[in-house]
Formats: sequence, structure tokens, C-alpha cells
Amino acid sequence: MAEMAAALATPLHALGSEYDVVILGSGYGGAITAARLGVANARAGGKLRIAVLERGSEHPTGSFPETEKAAAAQLRSPFNPLGLIEVERFKTIDVIHANGLGGTSLINFNVAIVPDREVFLSSWPREIQRLVEQGPSVGGLETYYARAKRMLGAVPYAENVPLRRVEAFTQIAKNAGAQLQLLDITVSTEDRVTKYGVQRRRCPNHGGDGTGDNTGSKNTLMTNYLPMAAHFGVELFAGIEAQRIEPAGDGRWRVVTRRTGDKGAGKESAVITRRVVVSAGTLGSNGILLRSNRAGLPLSTRLGKNFSGNGDNFGIAYNTDMRTDTQTWATTDGPPRSLLACGPSITAAMRFGADQSDLRKRFTVQDLSLPRALVDSFRFGLMGLAAASHRDYRRAKLERWRRDIAFNTDGAMNHSLGFLIMVHDNSDGELVLRKNGSVKIDWPGAPTERVYKDVDAVIRPAVEAIGGTYIKNPRWDKRFLGKHLITAHPMGGCVTADNVDAGVVDHAGRVFRPDGGTYDGLYVCDASVIPRAIGVNPFLTISMFAERAAELLREELDLPGYDPAVEADDRA
Repeated sequence: MAEMAAALATPLHALGSEYDVVILGSGYGGAITAARLGVANARAGGKLRIAVLERGSEHPTGSFPETEKAAAAQLRSPFNPLGLIEVERFKTIDVIHANGLGGTSLINFNVAIVPDREVFLSSWPREIQRLVEQGPSVGGLETYYARAKRMLGAVPYAENVPLRRVEAFTQIAKNAGAQLQLLDITVSTEDRVTKYGVQRRRCPNHGGDGTGDNTGSKNTLMTNYLPMAAHFGVELFAGIEAQRIEPAGDGRWRVVTRRTGDKGAGKESAVITRRVVVSAGTLGSNGILLRSNRAGLPLSTRLGKNFSGNGDNFGIAYNTDMRTDTQTWATTDGPPRSLLACGPSITAAMRFGADQSDLRKRFTVQDLSLPRALVDSFRFGLMGLAAASHRDYRRAKLERWRRDIAFNTDGAMNHSLGFLIMVHDNSDGELVLRKNGSVKIDWPGAPTERVYKDVDAVIRPAVEAIGGTYIKNPRWDKRFLGKHLITAHPMGGCVTADNVDAGVVDHAGRVFRPDGGTYDGLYVCDASVIPRAIGVNPFLTISMFAERAAELLREELDLPGYDPAVEADDRA
């Protein structure tokens, strides 16, 4: 287990009453904004006071749950407001995300991927489209993607580390006639200490990403952008949640907050600031602005509109004839578990429909391994699904199935592979404010099983060709969990657009006034600005938007511009 790092969070008692910039949330949008403003402010003599407010707590390496019981204890609820893992259930879709300093980077699957360029030529503001058309020239979108990838430490992991799962996935892709892509993954491939004093460890191929990593190899925001922000004087506060924003006079804003920690939980207070960057995640940011609007802040009528789950779905190649080694292991596990080379949670992708002009006909399928906390439950659950619905009595398959009564490297589970599937959904859900101030998703047109049948029709024979059983998303089986979507990639509701009639913020994240202008000092920067499904994992696109928005904000604040010699990466 990696060493516990020194705390980044500033004690809550040090929270001031006035700041120059307050950033609400510490996910990709908030962390990148904090880091870039922090380094620029330090170069300008530290004239500004900058704070990040995060509702969750700080989760140092070594504290993440690795068992089913420990993961259950980390579920966020009204009784456990500082829980790491939050699953919110709505009528047609569930949302899973993280609650803590570093946001969902703490438990995501590390995939740094750029969407097809056609995604930006549909629904995005003209200024963004212009940057796409610039291609690789300086100042184009690729500049900001590259900036984020370097800081996040994204590497083409499977190109240099041989993994059995990749061999199986490559064969499935070949059988499906798909374009294979070995992915850039934000994991460490070496032992080193960053220039901000963070210990990084080489990935031991344990697959422990989905409930947090205790080996020091997962490049979360707690290892790069947030240490940079803290180093350059940004104050990071955990255990405090923004409720709403209101004008405070003299061009300032009042952020009404509530404590979420054990001491003073529920206590409301306020912070005055010149500028507010709302980066609380899709549900969080929409909630803040919807509550602000209810309290009297005029905003676009498009607020809450264009919600998307990014077309997330799942499937399983069960009990194939190829060993995959996807049974993940914990830092407390010894041999034989710890001898398995699972690799990171996702390593490769199949891309379909690249020649289709209609984005709805394109989709992405990625290899997926489950976090250690879920492996044992899924082993028995998949056995049940296979026995109930997929009766295949070939001797080799039955032998592997039988071995899975207990953990076995030669069992069916270790010959299986999960799939994360992303399609371009209709992106016409809506986030609505309940009477109690919480947010719900109203999406009667949410994707149904029919949307994914074309995907299943392609993947099923490709899996069967290597002796496996294709199990579609168990959530579509009414005998089990009911026909219900689940997404780890919620987006939209505060979408970026050319004008107030089409969206909530402009191309730089500046919030529109109803008269068509933008508010001075009010911005949104996270997944909520993305105007439509993008068909791939979104955090790199969020990071691109944040890098560009932070650069424009630096200009607005008369701060020095980006200096690669100082801030390109975290290498000592």
C-alpha cells in the first residue's frame, strides 16, 4: 500500500469571508481552473485570494475501500454526507459519481480520449467549431487537449505492457470488424516524486480504479492539478457545499454555503467574492444555478435542458476460451490474486461507424474490469445469469464455470471481460428542481434497450467466436434490476452555446443574462457545459474546456499567460 500523502485541504476554520475568486467543486473543471489561476497569480505577486469549496472530504491514498463491505460503508447518503461513492436513482436513469476532493477522478476509469471532430461541428458554439477547424495549429482545440494530457500524465499503457485482456479484446475487435484503439490512460508507469511532493508508483496492474486506488498509481486530480493549486497558494476547503449564488452589490457575488462535515454540519454561512466558477459536476452545478434562479437570479430558460448520460451501457463477454486475467485484486491480497496482471480498469477501445455521417450510428466499446470490491459478487451473479439465460453445456465451459465456486485463475470469471459501451443518445433530458431544493432528472425519452440492440448484434457473434457467452446489460433484464439506465458520465444542463436562446453559458463558460449579455464574474466549467453526448469518456474534453476557459480568465484578470517551463507538468 502506498504511503499516506500530506493533507492538501485547508482547515475549515481558516475559511475567509471574502475572496477574489471562489471555485465551487474540485473535479476536472474546478481543479484545472484553480491550478492555472494559482500559478498565474503567484507569478503576478499573489495579489488575488483564491479558494476552492468541495462538499466531500479529502481521501488520501491508502484510505479507499477495497472490499464490498468497505465500499458499502462509503456510499453517500443523507446519513453519510461525506461518503466517497454516490449513486443517485431517478425514474429512467441512475447516476454514479464521486464525492470528495478531486471529484470523480478519484473513482473513474482513467480514459483520456478525444471525441470525433464531427461531435464539435454539431451543437457546439461557432467559436469552438472554428478552433476545431484550425486543426493542430497553436491555439486550436488540440492545444488544450495536449496541455491537459501532459499534466494528467496520460500514456498509451497497453502499447508497452502486455496484457492477456488486450489479446482477447483485440480478437473480439477483429471478429467484429472494428477499428482497435489502444487508449491513453492516466496512470503512472514509474516510481517518482513530483515537484509538488506527491509520491507516484508504477501501476502494479491490479485494476483497482473504480473505488479508488491505494497503490499510488492512479493519476487523480489529487496527484497533479490540486497539488499545483495548493503549492501556488490556492486554499482548498473540503466539507463545505455551495447552495446558491446571489448578487452582493458593487459587482460582487455572495455564495451561500452549508457545512457537510461532522462539525457544524448543516450550518449555513456566506462567502463574498468578485468571481465565482461553478464546477460542482453536472447535477451539482445545475442544482446551484437552479436554486439561485429560484431565489431571484435571472438565467437562461435553457437552464437544466440537454441532459445526457453519454449513451452509457454495459455488456459482458462471459466464460470465453481466452484467459483474460481481469479479476482485480486489492493491496491486502497476496498470491495467487496479486500475481494476476489485470492492468488498469480500461485499456482499449473498439470504434464503430467512423464513416457514418450520422453520429447516432457511431458507438464505442471499451474493455472493462470491475473493481476488487465487486469481483466476488459478480462472479456468483454472472454464474446465475449464465445458468438461467445462457445454457451452454460445452465441457470446457462447464469446467471453468464449476471452478468459480471459489476464486480460481482458471475459472470462468478469469476468462471473461466487461464492456463499457457509449452511444450518442438524444441528449434531451432535463434537470428539474424539487421543492426541497434537490435536483431530479426528467427524461421520458431516455434511451431504451432498442438503441443498444444494434451494438449487441455486432458484439454477440464476435464474443461467441472465441467461445464466450455475450451477456447484455443485466439492468435490461426485468427479472433482476429492471429496465433502467446507469451513467458515470452525466453532462449538460448548463450547456455552452452562441446565445442565451440556445444555452446557459458562452464558449468560455461565462453565464448568460436573459438579455443576451453575460454576467461579470460568473462562470460554469465542468461536464454540465457539454451540449450533447460525445460518444467517448468525457473527462479529457472537460479538461480541454477548462484549460481554455482558465486561459481566457487569466487574460480577464490581467494575469500572466501559460508558461510551459513552469506549469506544463509536475515533473521535478
